[in-house]
Amino acid sequence: MKHSTLPVVLSAAMVLCLPGAFCETPDTVERLQSPTTLDLHAMAWRPVPADTYALIAGAGGALLQYTGRFFINLSPNVNGSLNGVDWHPTGSHALVVGDEGTVLDFDGQAFRALPQNSTYMFEDVKWRPQGDMALITGHNGTVLKYSGGAFTRLDVNLTQPVTCIAWRPDGKLAFLCGDFPFVVRYDPQAGTFQRLDTGSDQYYLRFAAWRPDGGSAILMGTLGVLFRYDGTNFVSINSPTANQWLAASWSPDNRTAILSARGGLLFNYTEANGSMTPINSNTTSSINCIAYYPNGSFAIGAGEGGLVIRYPSSVVNPLNPPDGDGEGAMWLVLSATILLAVSAASMVVAFLMVRRARKKADERRELEEAEAHAVELAMAKKRG
Repeated sequence: MKHSTLPVVLSAAMVLCLPGAFCETPDTVERLQSPTTLDLHAMAWRPVPADTYALIAGAGGALLQYTGRFFINLSPNVNGSLNGVDWHPTGSHALVVGDEGTVLDFDGQAFRALPQNSTYMFEDVKWRPQGDMALITGHNGTVLKYSGGAFTRLDVNLTQPVTCIAWRPDGKLAFLCGDFPFVVRYDPQAGTFQRLDTGSDQYYLRFAAWRPDGGSAILMGTLGVLFRYDGTNFVSINSPTANQWLAASWSPDNRTAILSARGGLLFNYTEANGSMTPINSNTTSSINCIAYYPNGSFAIGAGEGGLVIRYPSSVVNPLNPPDGDGEGAMWLVLSATILLAVSAASMVVAFLMVRRARKKADERRELEEAEAHAVELAMAKKRG
């Protein structure tokens, strides 16, 4: 073994928590090698465990497919901005919406334009969890229902842009948010809309996200405004920033959510105590959308200038691997491999140390014997 490799072996052993070493590494944000520099606006994971991937939509007709490991540039043959994307609950196809009334249907192989009468900019699209209909929202208070291959314009009595749709997981209601200081509650069974006041009319509420179990929702908007809806009331959350909030995604375990705000700000929200823990995103580019991988092992965010991030990083502490979809098994194998390598390196180091100690003992013994022999020669010479 070369002496130069010894410090590397020892530092690796320290990372793997040998006695007295620091045993935890903080979660970090990993910047992925995005194939575009165009702004990215929306994303959604295909809900098929054996074949899940994300569609990420953006400016200039940009549409990326991200498998969790690499990107594929798709070609929807549109030039305008794509602002919203959502998969049908079965994962059989996705709707993509954007400028000038663009509505595309993607079946995983090809895109099909769905003509309708509106030429307004569409901002969002969301399928009802039952899969029987989708809502599409946009500028000038536009709200369309897409069902059975047909579009129906719904009268929501708004003239402002509607920027976000958030279905409660049971599909019995949806929240609509936009350039207005209230929330619009949509009842699909009755076909009615109701305005819900938050108690504040100073801010626009532009985004909402329901907890996966439907027990509560986060609502956010301009100037750092942040609310929790408990099913009855809106409760203000102490916001750590005055920047506009942009997006949120709940972890599948219902306990935490990742929130993004302008300027690359990221926070981890824990509902049990209402805490907001900052995450170092290592960017000042705004993260416009966030979505957890279906098994909750990581989240992907996308935003300005083609920015795509993963949280936590795929380079993780091997003693704390992610779970699910084969990744956990892969990391367990990797962990075992690393541990075996470190054990072998430790044995080599121990062997070298023992051999070195023995060599020093032999040298010391030889020196002592030489000194004793010299004394004997001197004594013999004196007697002669």
